[in-house]
Amino acid sequence: MAGIIRFLRWLKYGMRSVGLASLQPLTPMANGDTKVSTVKGAFEIPKAPEGVELMEDIAPARWIEECLWPWGSATGIEGVRVGSFVPDGFAAYARVFHPAELRDRGHEPVQRSPVRWSTVASWTGRTVHPEMQFERIANLSEPYQRPPWGSYPRYGCLPSEECRAIANVLRGFTSTPNRCYFCVWEGWGFLDPGLYKNASRLRVPGRDYLLFQGPLDAVMSFLDHFPRGWSQSPSIWWPDDRAWCVATEIDNPDTYVGGSDACIERILSCRDLEALPTTTEARADLGGDTINI
Repeated sequence: MAGIIRFLRWLKYGMRSVGLASLQPLTPMANGDTKVSTVKGAFEIPKAPEGVELMEDIAPARWIEECLWPWGSATGIEGVRVGSFVPDGFAAYARVFHPAELRDRGHEPVQRSPVRWSTVASWTGRTVHPEMQFERIANLSEPYQRPPWGSYPRYGCLPSEECRAIANVLRGFTSTPNRCYFCVWEGWGFLDPGLYKNASRLRVPGRDYLLFQGPLDAVMSFLDHFPRGWSQSPSIWWPDDRAWCVATEIDNPDTYVGGSDACIERILSCRDLEALPTTTEARADLGGDTINI
C-alpha cells in the first residue's frame, strides 16, 4: 500500500509537466548514460541535478549509517522515533511542517495557496504541539483522505520555498558551504535504475540512498521541475563539517533539522517556516499525536 501511495504522489508532483503517454523507451546518450525523451526529444532526465555529482565513495556518509536508529517491529519499540530519520548527537532539533494547499474554487483557474498546520488546527479546534499529525489536526477519518478545502502537505519532499528558507539559515552555520552531501532515496519512480545499477548506496534501516556531492546552493537544483530537473528534494543533506543535518522521510509531510542551539533557534524563528522544537526521542508516526484524538 505504501508503495502505491508513493507512486500516486509521484504522478501528482514529479510528473506534473510530463504526460505518461509521451514517454518513449530509454535511449542511450552520447556519453553512455541514458535519457528519457518525449516524442519530439524535447527533454531528458539528468543523471544528477545541475551543480552536483554522483559519489562512488560513500565514506562521507558512513556517520549517517552509524547515527540513525533502527525502526520497525523487530526493535520492540512502539512507533517510529525522530532519531530514525535524522542523526542523533546534535544539541537541538526542529520539526518543519510542510504546508498544505488551500484551493479557492471560486476563481477560474482555481487559485492555490499554502496553508500552515496551525491555521488548519484553528479551523478544526485541534491543538498545535510538536508531535501533532496532519490527519489528526485536519480531522480526517482516514489516512491520505483529501481535506474538503484543498490538498494534503507534500509527502517525502521539502517544498521549494521551505527548502530555500532552510538553506539560507543553515549557510551561516557551517564552515563548508561549498562542500555538502545529498542523499536521494533510490526508489523514486522518475529515477532510471539502469543509470545507477553500479552506483554505491548508503544503506540505513528501511532505506537505500544514492549519494551526491556539491555546494549548499545546489540543493535547489534538485527541486527544478521537468524537463530540467527532478522536482524532488534530497532525503538527507549535510555539510562536510557536519555542523547540521536535514532529513525528510519519504513517507512523511515534514522535515527535521539537527544542529547547534543557535542554529535551531534561527530555524524556529524564521518567519518563512512553520517549525517547532523536537527531540530524537519524539514519535514521528500517527500514533505520536496523543493529544488530538
